[in-house]
Amino acid sequence: MATRSNMLSAGISNNKVKYSRLAADDDGYIDLQHPDRTIPVIIIGILVFLPGFYHLRIAYYAAKGYRGYSYDDIPDFGD
Repeated sequence: MATRSNMLSAGISNNKVKYSRLAADDDGYIDLQHPDRTIPVIIIGILVFLPGFYHLRIAYYAAKGYRGYSYDDIPDFGD
């Protein structure tokens, strides 16, 4: 009696699946998959960029010596 593992190892399968070759330039994604990843990455990027830019601006103006800006204006998040 043939078991499933024997049939698979012999290359015999009972399903009728048709396979076709992929194009050489196929990257594995379809156009519908890109927005699923794009929108969350843009949102996370904006959330990370805005506070970083704000603190960088304060540090830049404090380093250049602009009046009203000092390194003390940057909050210490370690406390």
